[in-house]
Amino acid sequence: MKRHTCISKNWSILLLLALMVSFSSCNKKLFKKKSKGAEPVATSTAEPNSMNNPVDESEEEPIEPMEEVEETAPTPKKLSKEQQLNNYFGAIANASSTSSANASIAEALDMFSDTDAPVLIVIYHDGSQPSYDEPTTINKYLNYLKDTKNDKAEVEEIIYDESGLIKELVLKK
Repeated sequence: MKRHTCISKNWSILLLLALMVSFSSCNKKLFKKKSKGAEPVATSTAEPNSMNNPVDESEEEPIEPMEEVEETAPTPKKLSKEQQLNNYFGAIANASSTSSANASIAEALDMFSDTDAPVLIVIYHDGSQPSYDEPTTINKYLNYLKDTKNDKAEVEEIIYDESGLIKELVLKK
């Protein structure tokens, strides 16, 4: 009977420790959620009294306000054209309706100098010499994505015109 009591106590202690760990992690998450919207702590920028605290001004460093640890609203990062194109390809291939796919196609085409801009798809790399699939245009390729819902190609190279629009695109499978 003593052995059963000892095992029971060990399990009780183990269970108690597990509960304490889980509650402490929950409190940390809860605290982070509550503190996200909190205002930053104000700091004093008052000058020290020179009579009470004689300090050489050449050694004195300016006091800067404390920075927030977490931002309340993250600033959106500017995506590169390559990332934007990959996002459009995914949006077109995974569109819930034809009209939303067509809207994404129209937005993507605004990045190109011409709707007939050539698109080359690398299907095989043999050293420095790539093998390409049959050339197509960006308009045809985007409609192909809409029809097949297949978004396996990624941007490998972008060639721009003088105005900063895409004039040729190389994709890799």
